[in-house]
Amino acid sequence: MISIHRFGTWSGFSGLFVMLLVTGCQDLTEINRNPNELTDDKVNPAYVLTSVISGSATELTDLTFAGNVTQKLVPDAMQYTQRDFLEYSITNQFAWAPLSFDYRGLHQPLSNAAYLETRAPGNPDSLFIKGTAKVMQAFWFGMHSSMWGDIPYKEAFRGTANLQPAFDAQKDVFAGIIADLEEANTDLQKAGAVSSAVMKKADILYGGDVLKWRKFANSLHLRYLLRLSEKAADMTAAGINVSADFTKMIADPVKYPIITAATDNASVGFPGTNTIDSWPLGPLITTGESEFYRVKAASTVVDYLKIRKDPRLTIWFRPVEVQTLVRDRGADVVIAKDAAGAVKRYVKTYIAGTDTSLYVGLKIALSDPDSYNNNNAAHRAQAVALGSGIYDGGAANPFVSYLGTMYRANTSPLVKSTFISASEVNFMLAEAAVRGWLSSDAWTHTAAGISASLEQYGVAAGDAKVYNPITHATEAFQPVTFLSALEKEFKAAADPLELVMQQKWLASFSTMEGWFDWRRTGFPDIGKNVQNGAMGEKIPVRYIYGESELNYNAASTNSAISRLTPATNEQWSKMWLIQGTSKPW
Repeated sequence: MISIHRFGTWSGFSGLFVMLLVTGCQDLTEINRNPNELTDDKVNPAYVLTSVISGSATELTDLTFAGNVTQKLVPDAMQYTQRDFLEYSITNQFAWAPLSFDYRGLHQPLSNAAYLETRAPGNPDSLFIKGTAKVMQAFWFGMHSSMWGDIPYKEAFRGTANLQPAFDAQKDVFAGIIADLEEANTDLQKAGAVSSAVMKKADILYGGDVLKWRKFANSLHLRYLLRLSEKAADMTAAGINVSADFTKMIADPVKYPIITAATDNASVGFPGTNTIDSWPLGPLITTGESEFYRVKAASTVVDYLKIRKDPRLTIWFRPVEVQTLVRDRGADVVIAKDAAGAVKRYVKTYIAGTDTSLYVGLKIALSDPDSYNNNNAAHRAQAVALGSGIYDGGAANPFVSYLGTMYRANTSPLVKSTFISASEVNFMLAEAAVRGWLSSDAWTHTAAGISASLEQYGVAAGDAKVYNPITHATEAFQPVTFLSALEKEFKAAADPLELVMQQKWLASFSTMEGWFDWRRTGFPDIGKNVQNGAMGEKIPVRYIYGESELNYNAASTNSAISRLTPATNEQWSKMWLIQGTSKPW
């Protein structure tokens, strides 16, 4: 992967080191120059595009699902998952640590995308290169600003010419991103077909399909307009009419095509052939099982799915290895096999707090998640003695649901890194309709968003994927029945936006979007589920600037911190996007 370290903070250190090296050893530098070295300007930009896409998929996956407890914070905060065994206070109870822009190469896809744009002039596919580079920069600038707040933008990527760039106000960052996406759509429209076969092959996202890249660009544009929905008045001064611009784009699908079908999702799979291209939680990369098993299903999402008989429950999560049932088998607790040969735990009388479902999620921010659902060593030992396939290593809890088996594979067609999806776009249209920006029917868009998410996870009519929480049987999926029940719920809602955002939160599983939407709208109302959080029912609203920013660009970083509310570098301080909105708390 090409790495052009130019994001200002980390590069301040590396750039200074390089300058000292060159100043003191100029003759050695000349002597040691390799005449056969392939300099970066000789590298085909097609391979840089591959690096940008693959690097983006890797870094995004670490943030949204598979990274360590410094990176992967949102799934637990948004109550998709909870952690036990080790380090759960960091994720479940929000003791978040600082995270730098450059941590484990987080800055590289953005840096490489900026470099890719410089390689566009003179290339036969210059407009395609420029357009795709701008799209990926917009994606990452939007991600970084949404995570931290103010970030380097206008002065970023100047290398040694500016090792301490200013942090732009978030309003200006988003204004610039929106302008870049408008330009990217125009460039890609003018580009026509990609001429280079190498470029088509190097584009591991869309294979050189210009129309799909335009859909990606415009869908991102809509995402960021909605992200500014609570700041529309402030954006007017920047020449952006949030609602009118959104409406204008939807009214002109020829000029602004968008992603509405799951087949056009901006997502990248993992081939799973080696440690470079495998899903991070698969055995090629995560060799020890404990790291995988300590990430459990969260009760919030499990219960929401169970109540609505949603088939995604059985795809995302596994049934408990040992179900607890209230049955009098003589002793107070009996571990035995049932008639079908499945190991069960039978309790004579119901114990308060015990979950007898086949799908059990950890409650949110527990002080002792390891013991949840009466998990204890004696019961586990008996269960393992009867069922050799029951996991009994670190983080074992056979009475709580683990992640689905596809998340432990090196590759799966259903496990991808998703930049933006048709499901998200359809939910954006639904929200816009609820807000009155569009005249179309909000439920129609909502149903399309749900259907696109089901398609994304391979759910089809008749599939035996629906868990019945009463009978514990797995039943065939009936789309009409499923959507009809949700439509009734939608039409009966006091605030239709709440159901739209609940379903969007659900479809945002394994992405960051549920967090960004929750901060902006307050939906879904999940703070009430937090049982032992660091700040009561509050959930963090930003990542914390890291050591690189504070050590190597202190003045700019501290200036950015001063614009937070309160002006402290912590996860509870509100960035401009949500200042003065009383949301999410």
